[in-house]
Amino acid sequence: MYWFNNPPSAIIFNIGPINFYWYGLIMILAIASGYCLTWSLAKKHNWKSNDLVDLAFNIIIGGLIGARLYHVIIHWYDYSHSLIDILKIWEGGLAIHGALIGGGLALLLTSHKRHWPLWQIASWITPGLALGQAIGRWGNFFNQELFGPPTNRPWGIPIDVIYRPINTLISTHYTPLFLYESLACALLAILLYYFNRRAVRPQSIIGTYFIGYGLIRLTIEFWRQDPTLYLLNWRWPQWISCLMIFGGLWLIIYPLILRQKH
Repeated sequence: MYWFNNPPSAIIFNIGPINFYWYGLIMILAIASGYCLTWSLAKKHNWKSNDLVDLAFNIIIGGLIGARLYHVIIHWYDYSHSLIDILKIWEGGLAIHGALIGGGLALLLTSHKRHWPLWQIASWITPGLALGQAIGRWGNFFNQELFGPPTNRPWGIPIDVIYRPINTLISTHYTPLFLYESLACALLAILLYYFNRRAVRPQSIIGTYFIGYGLIRLTIEFWRQDPTLYLLNWRWPQWISCLMIFGGLWLIIYPLILRQKH
């Protein structure tokens, strides 16, 4: 027996022809929660709220652009027949790897322009980023995305037939990968927040995020059912996740090597 038997609706309500989507609301909640957690750390270092608002605005814009472009590129076949669909971000289709690239570039450029400490700021952002990801994954639930193979577990989520893989059309309930990733990101956020409070070296905090989320995403991708680009039998996001893991290890280990040399 399943706990849920009715597939979720993507729409909260509508006013005339205008639909209001769960995905958009959850993204707003994710961004707001991430901002609040970041501010709780930044204000302890005498940061001004106006500075953080300016930085957050740039990162959000850069992150949204990067997330959408990345998603469109790796799912180009879905958009090549109707380019206007590229603009419909309220229907879903934001890739976290693209958001990290776009948001990271925005952080780099803003920090350079304002002469801010890049590594320190990035370390404050990581707990809020992980928390935002934990909340944001629930948008995938309402859009019926990020699910795994069919399951008979009670917590399996019902998926409408139009979203099911063609080889499992007769199955009704699927593994809630979005939930697993959400819980893992929440735990990662707690760990990163703890590291910040313990004044762990900024590069190590950032490296921990890269390693942690890289491992989470690498694992989740083995069970995802949606189509994507493949390289040597691995999904494209898995290769990006491997780069994140190696990058995180470098951020943690390289400064230690330099310290030993001196």
